[in-house]
Amino acid sequence: VLKPEDDRTVIRAHALGNFRDLLGASASSPSMLFYLDNFLNVATAPNENYARELMELHTLGVDGGYTEDDVKEVARCFTGWTIRFPGDPSGDPGSFKYEPSVHDTMGKVVLGNSIAASGQQTDGEQVLDLLASHPSTARFIATKLCRRFIADAPDASSIDAVANAFSTSNGDIKTT
Repeated sequence: VLKPEDDRTVIRAHALGNFRDLLGASASSPSMLFYLDNFLNVATAPNENYARELMELHTLGVDGGYTEDDVKEVARCFTGWTIRFPGDPSGDPGSFKYEPSVHDTMGKVVLGNSIAASGQQTDGEQVLDLLASHPSTARFIATKLCRRFIADAPDASSIDAVANAFSTSNGDIKTT
């Protein structure tokens, strides 16, 4: 039910824009939050599904340099990112909602970077910033694009050129 809206407001709206913007739209997409169970992600029981997919499939790649501890810390950063349910007076059912009462307010460390305690929704935003600008993300996205548009097994020089374009353009997908 949520996927057509996701295709329109996340994928199509950001496909040729800035990668960080696409990442942010995806992270707050009710479709993504529901599909990967992040709507259930609370401080007392962090859910790692979205955190793992974010790093493994959307940004760094499986060999992108993150650890199991990073997965756990990223999950903690995204506690409280949920969706509105019918009867919620704060907005439209099925839309994004940040719920501060279930957010893990303790400090966290992601990829060696400290995220201060009490950051609230900005914890997740900081993670998205870190991942979008990480060299492994540039290489991972470049490899995906080269496989799609050049060959199933693209040469290293093509991947290097595309990764460089991604990095130097600050994740501008059209430039990349």
